[in-house]
Amino acid sequence: MKRWIALFALMSIALASGNNFSVAGSAAYSTGFFGGVEISADCRFFQPDKGTLRSTIDLGYGSGGLQGAFLMRHLFEVADGVKVGGGVGVRYQAGVQAYLRGDVEYELASLVNLPLYLGADAGYAYGFGDAPKTVVAQLKLGYRF
Repeated sequence: MKRWIALFALMSIALASGNNFSVAGSAAYSTGFFGGVEISADCRFFQPDKGTLRSTIDLGYGSGGLQGAFLMRHLFEVADGVKVGGGVGVRYQAGVQAYLRGDVEYELASLVNLPLYLGADAGYAYGFGDAPKTVVAQLKLGYRF
């Protein structure tokens, strides 16, 4: 357990050192409905020539108990205000899972004159040991700082 706390602390430090910070509330489904929060920021250590690399932490609680994920997402702007991409990472829901996820985000700034965005993502979590193998879907509304 101490290793997980240390790993989470290191990931949080890396996330906090990024630019273009955002926070989103989410409603999701994975073996049951749950609500949560997504925190993400541009990666400070590396950025590709095209698109944006973002580190992301998801935390949620619901019928499946406590759930959390850390992943790196690569997002591309495909139209004015529309970003799509995907990422890989690790997830926890009753055990450790490998996590693959696709994302889409739409900037609402031009509609509401605030740095809000609406997003959705879908992913697959492969559980190791007794951890479940499951599809994860999420809708989110967030604010970019």
